[in-house]
Amino acid sequence: MSSTNIQKIGQPAALIAAGSAITYSVFQLLAVFKLIPHPQDLFWLFLPSLILSYTFLNTIICFHNTVKESYKIYTAIASAFALVYCALVSIVYFTQLVVIFPLLKANRTDESHILAFTDKSFMVAIDCISYAAMNTANLFAAFAFQHDIQQQWLYKSLLANGLLTPVVILAFFISAFMFIRALWMITLHMAMIYAEKLFSSKTHKPTLSYYETAAL
Repeated sequence: MSSTNIQKIGQPAALIAAGSAITYSVFQLLAVFKLIPHPQDLFWLFLPSLILSYTFLNTIICFHNTVKESYKIYTAIASAFALVYCALVSIVYFTQLVVIFPLLKANRTDESHILAFTDKSFMVAIDCISYAAMNTANLFAAFAFQHDIQQQWLYKSLLANGLLTPVVILAFFISAFMFIRALWMITLHMAMIYAEKLFSSKTHKPTLSYYETAAL
């Protein structure tokens, strides 16, 4: 794929992913402090999350077409995990938006519905493993930029998000881990912002590593 095509796809994808993640985070905080009525809060949590899934997948795929051949094994694995994440959250959030949310809004069901997104429900369990897949995707993607001199902040933010994988899973079982899991908001935002900077560069060629620079 040409650098121009990567830029055309990767830059808006990363930008929208960052915007969606930030939008979700803002409404999540508003929901926590009861500043949005229920169930309207669910709509503003699920919609940006659904958009994030597709734009995140596109971002990771563009990573794969950006890095040097020797690092593509990392981005290929990252793409696989990103696809799993996207597929699972598409099921969860689309179901919530078109099935559960209208029922709740019309008072035709309550949180006891089998597909409701609450506590340790079936849908929350799927959501949990999907975000574990997302974080794992970022973990592998980070290794593709580990030795890239110009992308150290991208590497660090991807790595930080990836290292939260066990926390995401543990938070499903132990509520205390939810406070640590909140770091997801910061690390993912940073990762997508630095990804946008990567794609926005007109010179979109992989840079030399520390070792390659030393060998010159």
